[in-house]
Amino acid sequence: MFIKDLSFQVEFTSYAEAHFCKDFLKKYKSKKWIETKKTISDTLQRSHMVQQTSLIDILKYSQEDNIGIFKFDFKVAGTPFSPRSSGNRAIFSLCNNSGKIYVLLVYGKDHCDKQISETKWILELMKANFPEYRKYC
Repeated sequence: MFIKDLSFQVEFTSYAEAHFCKDFLKKYKSKKWIETKKTISDTLQRSHMVQQTSLIDILKYSQEDNIGIFKFDFKVAGTPFSPRSSGNRAIFSLCNNSGKIYVLLVYGKDHCDKQISETKWILELMKANFPEYRKYC
């Protein structure tokens, strides 16, 4: 597969924090969101194991740069939904060379523009806010 068997260092970008995490913090009790965010980090740390499941989808991958853009389905702690049916997603970049994961976007389906496909919306947001990843969009 695309993800190496490493323990990745996971970091949420300031864009994700400012534009999306604060919405989850408002919508859910802070304890639930803090627990969810920790679970996202812990799960992505061991992405190699999770890539075998339906929770991670590859959006783009560059064999040349060994960098990929992935979508991860998650559920908020204490909610009755499955990760897939919850509509909550995290978009992350993963570099096999550096062993780092950057969580770029964390959103619910209600954040998406209904006029375009979810993938197109993601790639447009990335182009506009993450110039270092434009070539992967």
